[in-house]
Amino acid sequence: MPDQTKPIDHRTLVAAERREKTRAKLLRGAIHVFAQHGAEASVIELVIRQAGVSRGTFYNYFRTNEELFLEVAREVSNEIISIVDPIVLRQQDAAASLACGLVSVVRLALIKPVLARFVSKGGPDALSAGNLTTTVVPREIKSGMAAGLFTVPDERLAFDLIFGPVIMAFNAVINGRASEEYARNLAQAVLQSLGVDAGRARGYAWRDFDEVSIPAGSLFHC
Repeated sequence: MPDQTKPIDHRTLVAAERREKTRAKLLRGAIHVFAQHGAEASVIELVIRQAGVSRGTFYNYFRTNEELFLEVAREVSNEIISIVDPIVLRQQDAAASLACGLVSVVRLALIKPVLARFVSKGGPDALSAGNLTTTVVPREIKSGMAAGLFTVPDERLAFDLIFGPVIMAFNAVINGRASEEYARNLAQAVLQSLGVDAGRARGYAWRDFDEVSIPAGSLFHC
């Protein structure tokens, strides 16, 4: 029987790789521009200059300012997951996972302040487009409530009690008020707001979590 396997078209592979590299360059440039000017600013020209591409190249990837911001927000959210969630998943329960996630996200923002500036300028929308808010945090809320660790009466309120402090933490990073101690105290306070008693909340918040590391090729290498 003849081999019907199609030969690999290396030109197609090279073109796809080039396209992905250009897209990543645009996203990295856009993070910086949005971090400086905010989500409401008209930034297309600035992003084109930051990324060093032509106007035609830009419009091959994004049509509007709003589309660009939404895609950057989605990529930022998912990039945070790719860096932080492997550490979170090593924890034994939802309270430990949430504490780990909060501490790790602040650590990440301290390493890459452009992330803090992007979220601070973009507000809640800067984190709401990706799996961080739609999958990962709700996963821990559901798990913690099912186990009786969190006694807050409703999942939506629990979500707000987590994300409000996170956004303020990014502001603290920008203003030079954040530190390792700040991250730990933040985690403790959030757990207490969810119904974990103070002693247990502090124990969770001050556990020895693995350090955050940013892999080569990350969107945050910018």
